[in-house]
Amino acid sequence: MSELTAAKAKITGSSIVLLVKDIQEASSFYLNLGFTYEEIGGHVHVTRENITFILHPAVNKDDVRPNSAVQGGLYFDAFAYTDDVDLLAEECLAKAVEFVNGPNYSEHWSEFTIKDADGYRIAFGGGVSGRPE
Repeated sequence: MSELTAAKAKITGSSIVLLVKDIQEASSFYLNLGFTYEEIGGHVHVTRENITFILHPAVNKDDVRPNSAVQGGLYFDAFAYTDDVDLLAEECLAKAVEFVNGPNYSEHWSEFTIKDADGYRIAFGGGVSGRPE
């Protein structure tokens, strides 16, 4: 088969592993944000639309160290895209989620970053809903 006619498998999603101190506290945080909960093989999958976090309990609580907390680390540990940044930000604000950045809205790119129960910073970016104010 030539390269031009070779079939490619479609990648349909991904999961991000988060090492957590308390599996119940961590999963409750995401359940509050509308994620679904599923126990699989000693850890928990929390999913909302096309993003899944695999919450894995740390044996040593000191091992939980978000990349965003390390000197030189990015300002987020995970990034998710949405076409309704403003609606998602309103939802998070209504649920008293801690914001560490934004929300910042612009014509071309909008974004905000929240902090979860273990200090992981999750950024959401994309367009705004376009609904009338």
